[in-house]
Amino acid sequence: MSYYTLQPRSRYNTPSHEDGGQNLPTDLNHGVRLRHPGYSDTGNILMVLPALDHAQGGIHHETARTACAIIAGNRWEGFLTETRTGGAVQAGPDGILRGKNYYFRVSEDASDEHYPVVPSFAHWRFPHDNLPEFWTSCEPLSVLLDRQLPRQGSLTEATLTRDISCRITNHIEGTEHAHLVPRSEERWFSENNMSIYTTRQRPGSEPVDDAQNAILLRSDVHTIFDQKRFAIVPKSSVLLVHIIAPGSSRQLASLYHNVLLQPLVGVAIQYVLARLAWTIFAQSIDFMRQGLERKLSIYVNGKTSIVDFSGDQCRELISPGTKSRNQSPRKRQRDACVASAGDGEGNGEKEYVRGRRRRRSFDSPSQDSFLNEKPWATSEETVWDTSIDDSDDELDSYGDCAERLSKILCVGQAPKP
Repeated sequence: MSYYTLQPRSRYNTPSHEDGGQNLPTDLNHGVRLRHPGYSDTGNILMVLPALDHAQGGIHHETARTACAIIAGNRWEGFLTETRTGGAVQAGPDGILRGKNYYFRVSEDASDEHYPVVPSFAHWRFPHDNLPEFWTSCEPLSVLLDRQLPRQGSLTEATLTRDISCRITNHIEGTEHAHLVPRSEERWFSENNMSIYTTRQRPGSEPVDDAQNAILLRSDVHTIFDQKRFAIVPKSSVLLVHIIAPGSSRQLASLYHNVLLQPLVGVAIQYVLARLAWTIFAQSIDFMRQGLERKLSIYVNGKTSIVDFSGDQCRELISPGTKSRNQSPRKRQRDACVASAGDGEGNGEKEYVRGRRRRRSFDSPSQDSFLNEKPWATSEETVWDTSIDDSDDELDSYGDCAERLSKILCVGQAPKP
């Protein structure tokens, strides 16, 4: 009998896409500053997005325009200009903007120059029956009759049955369901009546846990997704990955930017748009932090109001609240329900726990941090501590925001209406 000596297989090379990222810029320092025409250029940058859509630097026109329109309160009629009072740029929706500075105007009327902005995702209202036209042409297919999802079981089982593999990398192993509207935004989900897009395939489940609001992702890609590093957007009439925070290396962009998704089936395009908004608001936070007076569109007590906030009030509105490590009443109540549910849907509840996010600050952002060369490089890293449930802390954060707003509006230094 012959014996053979084991031959080790070679190490993996640096991970890469088959095209080698040849159409990506070599210089990640190139960013596009998207400005508000109602403020001076020293304090009018709504956000800075990386210019990854052209080898020499550039950004997809419709993606940049949609991001600005979201911050402006769903002003889909708005347009980008090269000057404060100029006309719309002469580029189609799929055109690439090569400049470094653009203004977002909502109309040709000069009186609309000082339009209000939405300060955060919590104050953003979903535009039911008013989606951007560019998005409606990319709505995923419905679930085929021969691939109906299980009516019982967990969200993980539903997404595994439907998607089979990661919707970005096509890996089968190491995958898990990823919410589009995060489970931590359950209150926002309810207030915006987002349940109308669910199918209620699994009786007894929460609407935010519907399979229409989830896709299957490889676990490491899911983590990056939840860090608001990328979003899913339509380009050239298909859904692609768009990197929003590439970080300091080229790897994330070279692997995933502008990569076509695996086919999405049984996913509501409304949740994909909401996910983009949730991600984009993290990029506009410096506009609120700069210490200047802002005209804001805020949602409180069931209605939207336009209010002038001082610089200090803006900072207070978006400042992170102090969170207690004690269980909230909601947490205790939910745990009691899970305990009484036995081996049914309640056990699946634990699948949604991805851990509390602990922030490690490496750089403290200054008031003008968006003027840095690489403003999208993460100044805070997310480190998951899976021993602690973060979903209720996130819900408490929403409550903290409402409490801070009430104090700002009701105590001594109320903003001017």
